[in-house]
This record gives sequence, structure tokens and C-alpha cells, in this order.
Amino acid sequence: MKKNMPAIALTKRESLILNSLVESYVTNAAPVGSGTLAKKHDLGISPATIRNVMNDLEDLGYLSQPHVSAGRIPTDKGYRFYVDSLMRIKSLAKRDRNLIEKNLLKISVDVTDILASASQVLGEISTQLGVVLEPRFYQGVFEKMQLVSVSGKRILAVISIKSGLIKTIMMEIESEVSGEQLHEASQIINQRLSGLSLKEVKETIDKRLAGVTTQNDRLIRLIVESSDKLFNFENQKEFHLGGTHNIVTNPEFLDQKYASKILQLLESKQSILHLLSDKQAEEVSISIGDENQEEDFTGFSVITTRYYIGNVTGTLGVVGPTRMQYAEIVPLVDFMGKVLTQTFHTRLS
Repeated sequence: MKKNMPAIALTKRESLILNSLVESYVTNAAPVGSGTLAKKHDLGISPATIRNVMNDLEDLGYLSQPHVSAGRIPTDKGYRFYVDSLMRIKSLAKRDRNLIEKNLLKISVDVTDILASASQVLGEISTQLGVVLEPRFYQGVFEKMQLVSVSGKRILAVISIKSGLIKTIMMEIESEVSGEQLHEASQIINQRLSGLSLKEVKETIDKRLAGVTTQNDRLIRLIVESSDKLFNFENQKEFHLGGTHNIVTNPEFLDQKYASKILQLLESKQSILHLLSDKQAEEVSISIGDENQEEDFTGFSVITTRYYIGNVTGTLGVVGPTRMQYAEIVPLVDFMGKVLTQTFHTRLS
């Protein structure tokens, strides 16, 4: 897991109290007092001493006090220290592993269906918002195109990229062409474009196929004119959400300002994309509160990782309030990323 090293080291006692307070607050969603920690966590420290340490932690910026008479809650800085230095990552429960594998294995080879199922399972297990961004297919590498006669003036273009994905598009031509002409055109296209990224293909296809002098000029011209459609592997949906009903049941939703942020997140496509699109760490990455680049979502934490479809990468993760079960969600996100990658490797190889 990718870590951000804390700026200030805490004493053993401070760390013990911060750890206990974070775990208590995450579980119960209520400010934590010194008496609660002394009674329920068996720290072997008196309430008075705990109170003094909590005051010190507040002065250092790790805790805050919502109201004068209330207990303390972790700040973003407190959560960050907990995640980087105190958290003991739990093992993903066997039932959750089985649920993930069962749901992904029963889905067809369709990429969109698999990603949609993954987001639903992430949301169900985490009881937060599961998000899966579709891969950046423009990074995919063009492998080959096969042109096949269907009937009369209709041909089928079968396009393969090296991740294993295949796209088929029906095209209309001005006049009939022979199977030999289709084969020759396919060869020319593959010789000049194979090995390029889809982005490079779309940007340079007119130059790379310029000067082709064969009886297939009109067919090559049709491919060039249709390149935006032919070589676009991007899905219009771009991301999948699961567990939207979970996130609105969090106690934080009772706060009108926070509720407004959650609704904005759910309704805004660009907000979702901005929140996760910059998360490209190879390992599990955790962004807490004001660490998020989107200013409107400083009350959220985002736990993400990568998954792969061949040489193309996508991002998946869980979004929720900063008060979340980090120790349980980190292994969930990690496992889902690995299972998704393996699923695509098996089905598309």
C-alpha cells in the first residue's frame, strides 16, 4: 500500500490513544471521550491521563472537538497517521472473496458487464460507493483489422487490439468488392498501423495510408474517413457506480452540507471522473479529505487501485466519508483489482 510518511512522530501512548479513538469513532460515528476509551478499550491508562493526551493530540492537529462538551473526533491528519502508521489491515473474509469470484465468473466476456458487476460488489461489501472507471482504451495497441464481405455492398470490419478486445463495425461501400480486394486492403492497413496506439492511429492514419495506389483506393479512403468510429474503443458510460443506496445511509448524510456534497457527487459525471482519474498508483492508494484535488469533496476518502486489460489500465475503488473502515476496505480494493485483472487475462487470452 502506498504510504505518505507523517511529519511528526507520536509517542507510544499517543499512538495507542489515537488508534483506539479512530477505531471507536469509525465504528460508532460518535465523538469519543476519555471515559469511553478508558472503559471500552482497556488501555491501562486513567481517564485523566487519556484526557491530557487527547488535548495534546488536538494541539498537534490529529483530533478536533465538534462541541465544547463533546468528545474528540479524528481530523484528516489523524486519519492519515492512523492509515500510514497504526492501521492493521484485516484479511478479506472468505465469504467476500467467494462473492467477488462468483459474481465475476458468471458474467460473459463482455467488458462492460464485468466492470458493472465489479462496482456493485464493491459497493455491497464496503457499504460505501463502489466505483470502476473504464480503461483508457486509447492507450491500447492496434493489432490487426480484418475486412469481411457480408452481402452486396456491406462489409464487416473486425478490429483487434493487443489487450484481447475485439470490435466489429458494419460498413456500407459504394460498389461491391471481391474477397481478394478486402484481403489486400486489410494487409495494407495492418502493415502500416499495427503496433501503434489507438490514439496514434486516429491522429496519423491519413498520413500513414496516404499514397496507397491500388485498385482499393476507395476502400482505403473509406477506412480513413471512418477512423474516428472504427478506432474508438471508449465506452460512453466511462464509469460504473455500485452501492449508491449505501452511502446515503451514513450518519454523515444527516448533515445538510455533507448531504449536498454526496448528492452532487452522485449526480455529476465529471466529479466522479476528476475524483478518481488522477489515482494511478500501482498499489492501493488512499486519499483522505483535503488531500482530494476536488475541493468540494474534502469530506470524502477515496481508496483505489489499478486493474489491467492486457496492456490497458483502468481504476477501481471505494468512495465514502472519511469515517470509513480503512482496514477492511483496503484488502477489498486490492483483491478486486487482482481478480479483475486475472479475469480479463483468462477470458481474453
